[in-house]
Amino acid sequence: MSTPRIVIIGAGIVGTNLADELVARGWDNITVLDQGPLNMPGGSTSHAPGLVFQTNPSKTMTRFADYTASKLKDLQKDGASCFNQVGGLEVATTETRWADLHRRLGYATSWGLEGRLLDSAECKALYPLLNEELVLGGLHVPTDGLALAARAVQLLIQRTTEAGVTYRGSTEVVDIEQSGGRVTGVRTTDDVVPADIVVSCAGFWGPKIGRMVGMDVPLLPLAHQYVKTTPVPDLEGRNEQPNGAGLPILRFQDQDLYYREHGDRYGIGSYAHRPMPVDPNDLGEYAADEISERHMPSRLEFTPEDFAPSWEASQQLLPGLRDTEIEDGFNGIFSFTPDGGPLMGESSEVDGFYIAEAVWVTHSAGVAKAMAELITTGRSETDLGECDVNRFEEIQLSPSYVSETSQQNFVEIYDVLHPLQPRLSPRDLRVTPFHARQKALGAYFLESGGWERPYWFESNARLLKDLPTDWRPPARDAWSQMFHSPIAAVEAWKTRTAVAMYDMTPLKRLEVSGPGA
Repeated sequence: MSTPRIVIIGAGIVGTNLADELVARGWDNITVLDQGPLNMPGGSTSHAPGLVFQTNPSKTMTRFADYTASKLKDLQKDGASCFNQVGGLEVATTETRWADLHRRLGYATSWGLEGRLLDSAECKALYPLLNEELVLGGLHVPTDGLALAARAVQLLIQRTTEAGVTYRGSTEVVDIEQSGGRVTGVRTTDDVVPADIVVSCAGFWGPKIGRMVGMDVPLLPLAHQYVKTTPVPDLEGRNEQPNGAGLPILRFQDQDLYYREHGDRYGIGSYAHRPMPVDPNDLGEYAADEISERHMPSRLEFTPEDFAPSWEASQQLLPGLRDTEIEDGFNGIFSFTPDGGPLMGESSEVDGFYIAEAVWVTHSAGVAKAMAELITTGRSETDLGECDVNRFEEIQLSPSYVSETSQQNFVEIYDVLHPLQPRLSPRDLRVTPFHARQKALGAYFLESGGWERPYWFESNARLLKDLPTDWRPPARDAWSQMFHSPIAAVEAWKTRTAVAMYDMTPLKRLEVSGPGA
């Protein structure tokens, strides 16, 4: 008995991994379409530098990265793997960052990931090119490394083709056909490919595909700078391969920078510049024979003035760069979302239409595995709550909201942020009928789902003197005290022992109906 007909849109690192994961689960009726040539589709995968740092405050994202590293390490041909496990080193040059690295080690330990804090001398021993005087310490995770994304895609295409997957490159999708509220096929410029399930893995083209079924995909394409240097004398003779690497991948988050070796050259990525939103409709058309490593839709012209401060900071951290120049640079397109997470799951409006967008190489295979589980069994072994495409409120799907918040996420990507830290803008999007009274009572508001929600009321501070000892909250350090007040304990006490009134307006209402409800 044949499995449902699946069409995957996008033959990048996510789409090819998804085809592979479906094949591994016995599904055999799979077609993968891409508008670019299969050997160089021209999306983000084609230029991604491939750094895989696994440590994340999110257990889900750490699990995705861990699986990606393991799978690509095992994906080999001619004895060569698709993952170079050189390890990862995040360095701190400020006390704030050093404290944050201690918290990050806590995350790693909680998620079962091996890591170790190093002092400045140990960082220098591990990474000899560092300016030891600038570094306070670092976090070393030995299982981090470099994903060879483009090579992995080709090996996955080869493996899944042998298993019966059909690939069609240079094939543009122009519409998603549907009937009775579910997908029936994918229309290309040449024909219609019948489908019971369609999965969009189109990256920053995802919103365009979503519109074909009337779905808002809250994703903003943004350009991100990446350069390669001229040969670095300190790297001479360290790597046999032109694109090889032996030093750990390196993050200098205090300056929004990361580094990897390309043989005797450095690759440097920067988030330190202004946000550069991109309209995919402005990228133009590319014939298959026009796309190359240096000429593709996702690779825009370099703007050296934006990189100048990052180049100076890089030379301070890695003094050996003072003897080099920038040989090549480009502004590469990546996808950002309002909360920084990927977009995964089935449309709430159209049955059989799934998306896996805003996924970086770091998490690609892990996301594909979860999507394959979701499609084949109805649920994933990994908690996808924070990734679910339907997690956003309607107000958060407006183009202005997606644009502002996604750009904010770009700016803050390496910032030290408290888990409760609210965005400063946009605010006051949704307030309840009681908002004026709440303000009058001294409400401290945090934001959730666009709603302004009181976390405590200053007017209740008068009750602190009466708070019983066993209700008094423990002392907190400066970090833990942020966005917290002992007044919350007073309010909990009164709720339990007297009476309290709560505004429930922002909370969800669920209506369950039908057989078995």
